[in-house]
Amino acid sequence: MSKLLFSLAVAVSASTIAQAADLPATLATPAPVAAVPLYDPTKYQIRGGFLASPFGPERGSADGTVALVFPKFVILPGWEDLLVPRLRIGGVANFDGKTSYAYIDGLWTVNFNRAFAEVFFGGLVHNGPLENPVNVTANALGCRELYHLGAGVGYRFDQHWSVTATFEHGSNGEPLLSNCPVNRGLNVTGLALGYAF
Repeated sequence: MSKLLFSLAVAVSASTIAQAADLPATLATPAPVAAVPLYDPTKYQIRGGFLASPFGPERGSADGTVALVFPKFVILPGWEDLLVPRLRIGGVANFDGKTSYAYIDGLWTVNFNRAFAEVFFGGLVHNGPLENPVNVTANALGCRELYHLGAGVGYRFDQHWSVTATFEHGSNGEPLLSNCPVNRGLNVTGLALGYAF
């Protein structure tokens, strides 16, 4: 009987020691945490920054810009999702009394983890001169409504904050895409800070 009790005590002690030995290893190995994607196409994004005209009659003038980027309305599996744009609505205000405009675009984004590239195409409405042979400090843009297109490259700091360098062009497309009398064009480039929410 004493041998049986002794064997039982040894078995219980060995089991307790084994469980105690396993306990630190269990505590030291945390469960894996899913990585939060830096780019989430289901979020809104607001962007704001500064632009400047690099050439032409408005060269050197400064602009402030703000835009709202909408989430994707449709998300497709695989590479086909690159074909689906996000909607972007924004405006550019010239600080020197030259051309300001509001626009609406389709925005296509290609992601490389933190870095990204984008292109956009849409339309804009501006307050600049249509024909202006006298005042050569502003672009004669021919028509009130113009095509709006351009490209940008950017970097994401985290899932909320990003910065984008962009080039934007406004044109009436004359003579192929419009019958506007002149087509001087509008060009701006600069930086914008973005916040996704």
